[in-house]
Amino acid sequence: MKITKQQFLPVDIVTLGYMAVTLLYMVVGWNRLTHVGSHIVARVAVAVFIFAMVQADTTKWHRNTIYYLIRNFYPLLLLTYFYKETGYLNNIFFDYLDPWFVSAEQHLWGMQPSIEFSKHFPQKWFSEIMNFSYFFYYLQTIGIGLAAYFWNRSKMKEIIFFIFTSFVIYYLFFALFPVKGPQFYFYGADAKAVDSYFFSKLVKIAQGIGETHTGAFPSSHVGMSIIFLILTFKYLRKTFWIILIPVVLLWFATVYIKAHYLVDVIGGFISVPLVYDLTRWLYKKLTGGNKVSG
Repeated sequence: MKITKQQFLPVDIVTLGYMAVTLLYMVVGWNRLTHVGSHIVARVAVAVFIFAMVQADTTKWHRNTIYYLIRNFYPLLLLTYFYKETGYLNNIFFDYLDPWFVSAEQHLWGMQPSIEFSKHFPQKWFSEIMNFSYFFYYLQTIGIGLAAYFWNRSKMKEIIFFIFTSFVIYYLFFALFPVKGPQFYFYGADAKAVDSYFFSKLVKIAQGIGETHTGAFPSSHVGMSIIFLILTFKYLRKTFWIILIPVVLLWFATVYIKAHYLVDVIGGFISVPLVYDLTRWLYKKLTGGNKVSG
């Protein structure tokens, strides 16, 4: 059966488009990259999967609950891979820009906030709160999608589209303009976060799985957490109140645990209108001009 454009979900098109753009980026930086073949194979595999899902939509499988969840949630499951890949793609046009950011921090604040913050608040109970809010962020990407599935399924596809597309917009920027962040740029004690009772261990595990030497500026933790607030306030009001306090604490935690410079946090706030409006514009275009609320 012939597959038409109308059969693809908007998020399918963004996923294929993102893979095409980053593949072009690999071609441009071919001489500076290694093992390009494995990344091409990964793209082919994801593309085949998407086309298979689109084809399966025309069969009885679209009524199956497990299939329905996979069909709609697969983009969120790709985010960790795509994020880690930004660490592979960066440094093609620019080397790490951290010296500029360290200099900016010193010029603006007369110190390095990512170093001084934890020095002034070394208490384990405080570190536990900071690490909890940072770890809680990892749960929100899938958690908000699941909340939409159970509580506002009519808006689930739109919510997942906004989450995935906003993330990959940040990823494209990270690949072009690499910034490691304090935890990877500084050395010794200056690079280490304050241990806490429990959540610092979970954060280290999560960072070991998903973090890479890039993606510090602008802070997607800050940017995406605000987008999470926007989406939940519009469509999942109960979820909004659940995540509000951890999100606000997260803005401080990113600097406290040395994941970001303070200027990254400011950049995260500034980036939200740009990322959100671009995502909304793309959604409108891919849905044939349908009105997007908010």
